[in-house]
Amino acid sequence: MKNKYAIRKNNYWAKCLAFIFVLFSVTNAYAGQTVNEILNEYYPIYNETKQCRGIMANNGSSDGEGILYQNGYCIKIDRQLKVQAKQGTRLYISVIGDIGFNEDGSEAYGAHVFSGLVGMFVLKPQGSGWEVESANPAMNAGASGKGLKDWKLIQVAPDKWGFINIHSDSHWVHSGSAFILLTPDKSNIRRSWVEAKYEHSNGGSGSAGGCSNPDASTCTLLKAKLGVDKKTIINGFYPLEITLNGFEDDKVYKNQVYLIKYQPRLGYQVPNDYPMKDVSF
Repeated sequence: MKNKYAIRKNNYWAKCLAFIFVLFSVTNAYAGQTVNEILNEYYPIYNETKQCRGIMANNGSSDGEGILYQNGYCIKIDRQLKVQAKQGTRLYISVIGDIGFNEDGSEAYGAHVFSGLVGMFVLKPQGSGWEVESANPAMNAGASGKGLKDWKLIQVAPDKWGFINIHSDSHWVHSGSAFILLTPDKSNIRRSWVEAKYEHSNGGSGSAGGCSNPDASTCTLLKAKLGVDKKTIINGFYPLEITLNGFEDDKVYKNQVYLIKYQPRLGYQVPNDYPMKDVSF
């Protein structure tokens, strides 16, 4: 009888402990996490040399055959902004990163061709903390291995916001800039690239050395302004309006408007007739 009683007693306490564990787990899950706890899961590396938290990510370059080169990025929060959407409060966070270390932990520096890092998170309330609704911790943005600072939050749908910034770079006789727009798409974040300015000068040789417009100091000079059409919804998002001015050889653009629609799982897609589509700078 003693053995049977002991077995029943042990089973009783085992069930109690299991119940307490489940209750504790549910309570913890309901409590949510702090912003730092969430970011630490996405950026798990602490580099002793640079004394920074970060992540190994593609630096914007590859071997041309599909292998992406990586570096370690030191990250920091750029923006934390709360918005009130119809589904409740949302916390929008942009995280930026500079190249800081190699895979072995040694110190690294960003070359001109390497990109900076940007991450975006949309958090929703969970108990007294937060949980992730949409996230992408590592996207390319910025030149020379430096992350773009001061991302601006804009409304891209009736219940969604996105971060926008401008990436600029120059190579020999080519220079330009592009709008980079980060938007939540279900559980992911999409990065859209819309060319904003392109200049191809006469300073070089070959195709860069001749311009059919003798009064111009450049072969191509195109500039665009970006707006959001909040009167229209396509695929759940407001379309973008690009107003283009400038010239390309003898062709002149004066307040030419292009509509840029959002494509699910792809982001904003520049139309094929947009003069700066796929320019290289």
